Amino acid sequence: MYNSPGVPIAALVCALALAAISVMSAGFGGEQPALNELQIGATAWALTLGIFAMQGIVSIVLEGRQLVVGSIAPKLSSRLSVAIAGLSVLLFILAGWTGLAIVSGQSTAVIGTAAGAGCLDLGLLLLFYKEAFIGHEAHLEPRNDGVPW
Repeated sequence: MYNSPGVPIAALVCALALAAISVMSAGFGGEQPALNELQIGATAWALTLGIFAMQGIVSIVLEGRQLVVGSIAPKLSSRLSVAIAGLSVLLFILAGWTGLAIVSGQSTAVIGTAAGAGCLDLGLLLLFYKEAFIGHEAHLEPRNDGVPW
């Protein structure tokens, strides 16, 4: 089985296009403080496709193009160590930014942006941590139970 970079890259392009359309149609500081149904839908699709694209790209970078069934030992390398350290520092900065935004009474958009960026950073940090220290295991055994899938 091969890990193709085409689908994640196409998803990333679509996500960026949808995000640009949402931002341009919403305007900046206009009269309408809330998004309409189409803008919410486009934003949701942009986030979904963006997460799918990042997951695919990270999978290709960490696991390679050729997927192997079975147990994979943890792969702690210097690149992963630097990535984990950098993401940890970024998470600390984002946590401080979120706390400072809450204490100083910033707008909901600033607090949400800081908290959301921290959540995305934490997810990526946990992914790298898992690859570095845990590895993973897949058991794919053929079944002959009469079910066609």
